[in-house]
Amino acid sequence: MSVLIVGAGEVGFMIAKRLTEESIDVYLVEKDEAKVNKLSKMLDAKVIWGSGSSLRDLKKADLEHAEMLIAITDSDEVNLVAAYIAGSFSSIPTKIVRLRNPDYEAAGKIFEKERLDIDLIINPELEATVAIDNLLSIPGSQDTVQVADGRVRFGGFKVTPGSPLINRNLIEISQSSNSINLLIAAILRKGELLIPRGKDQILLGDRVYVVLDRQDNREILSFLRQTERPSRNVVIYGGSMTGEMLATRLEKKDCNVKLIEHSEERCVDLSEKLLRTTVLNLPAINRDLLEAERIPQHDAFVAVSDDEEANILSSLLAKRMGCPHVISVVNNLDYISLVSDIGVDAVVNPRMVAVAKILQFIRKGKIFSLTSLSDVDAEVIEVEAMETSDLVEHPIKDIKWPRDAIIAGVIDAERDSFTVPRGDTRINPGDRVIIFAKRGAMPAVEKILSVKLNYF
Repeated sequence: MSVLIVGAGEVGFMIAKRLTEESIDVYLVEKDEAKVNKLSKMLDAKVIWGSGSSLRDLKKADLEHAEMLIAITDSDEVNLVAAYIAGSFSSIPTKIVRLRNPDYEAAGKIFEKERLDIDLIINPELEATVAIDNLLSIPGSQDTVQVADGRVRFGGFKVTPGSPLINRNLIEISQSSNSINLLIAAILRKGELLIPRGKDQILLGDRVYVVLDRQDNREILSFLRQTERPSRNVVIYGGSMTGEMLATRLEKKDCNVKLIEHSEERCVDLSEKLLRTTVLNLPAINRDLLEAERIPQHDAFVAVSDDEEANILSSLLAKRMGCPHVISVVNNLDYISLVSDIGVDAVVNPRMVAVAKILQFIRKGKIFSLTSLSDVDAEVIEVEAMETSDLVEHPIKDIKWPRDAIIAGVIDAERDSFTVPRGDTRINPGDRVIIFAKRGAMPAVEKILSVKLNYF
């Protein structure tokens, strides 16, 4: 099995690394010779120095035998040419292309089967916008994951002073919250993910992943000492492409939105495009300006400018001034854990979000969805319970389940209803099972599910 990746930036590197870890043959085409030499030593893949728009270079990367093309250079045009070449000179079944220019959306027909035949278009800014919107829908969350078409969500919440979870184990928490059906699926502690069991304690500073559905979660959020309503009054710092898309998305939800941008020319452009957003031309962010705009009285502050240092500093300032939910876009992977530790509620990295989207798309089999967490070595899987698997017709407590995985939800096939599972819950053939697992636990999970969780 062979995958051809065009572009060895951070997204290309992360995808190549994940695929090679699953013994997939990966060919990587990159125009930067220094990067080629470096990656050849880091990856168990064939790295070719060349251009994604060159038929000769793509042939060097085994174009004729590739079963998937992932074109993710920083040039939309190169990515489109690579897809065209792949469709014209080979029979690659699946083509994924990264496009950032929104003007291409108006020319959607060129991506259809009879033309370029592109299966998935990735726009990192759009994916970041969706991720931010999901965070805003769960007040106070540091991370969110949605599965089952949004019917089931995992909210990641930091355990802060005053939390009812501190120094209590899961059995004690379950007893005190029995009426609200609370399930803590995972704990992130000092960068390490833990799948907790009954006697495991929650500590100050942990991030806990809690199972939520799309119904009324006010009792769970109230128990966790979180705001119970989604963000309605939002301040966006930065008139970037992400800022524009986020403002447009929030307008459709009837949110009250203010957008702060330092460029007067860009402010004029945004004022013409956005219908109800208040666009403010402010040369720089400082405490006086944020106080003048009553930032502490808003539900959320989202920093999405193209200057990640400005995003971090403005987010910290908004948080210290009392804004309850602060989110920052950060492109540097080395900054992510640091920014979370110093006070920003949630960090969104567009590249990591794009990687998760691509990996979710290329999974097949009896898998409805698979989502990789943005900054955690774990995945959330939604899979059909096979009649021949060890999952069905036994109470969950009797299943020999791997230590680093947990059944976090069940969607009944007959009643189409979602259940947070307990020890006596039984799974029937055809039910959808939602599993939260560390990546290393996948082989053991596969054995129980009787289905291969591979890419092809």
